[in-house]
Amino acid sequence: MNKVFATFLEELEARTAIEDCLKRFARAVDRQDWKAAREAYHDGAFDDHGFFKGPPDAFLAHIAKLHEVQEHSMHFNTNVLIEFQSRERAFVETYVLVLQRFADRRVTASARYLDRFEKRSVNGNEASWRVVHRTLVFGDMVPEPMAEPPAFPPEFSVQKHGMDDPLYRLKR
Repeated sequence: MNKVFATFLEELEARTAIEDCLKRFARAVDRQDWKAAREAYHDGAFDDHGFFKGPPDAFLAHIAKLHEVQEHSMHFNTNVLIEFQSRERAFVETYVLVLQRFADRRVTASARYLDRFEKRSVNGNEASWRVVHRTLVFGDMVPEPMAEPPAFPPEFSVQKHGMDDPLYRLKR
């Protein structure tokens, strides 16, 4: 057991909250739900994605423009290693695999998020774990030309790269 927390349950709750934050961020980006994506960051956070360095609101506005020309996006979080520095602070390394499709190509990329998470009160509400500093470390990027987009039979439910995805209709 990590000596930072008094009980295993407290540590497990913190780990679950951090991993849920990472998963909600991936879903939000892939559905272009920028309001939900913003909830992954505390106010005053900093994001270094290499091609962008700055606050989360400006970062999300920047990638929203990039996603406008994408037809498909999926982020997979794997190998999440959480190292608690205190009951309110953790260093988190997350391996990320990204699949994106444009009109003329597919791109597969691997990277890692190196995040500092903190548990803070948000707008006077209960404290939550969110990112205060993120560095994206790129591993690989493989573009693949595509002659035509995939075609699915009409009876298939097909993923949408937006908030018109079946998720929002089915989870009601």
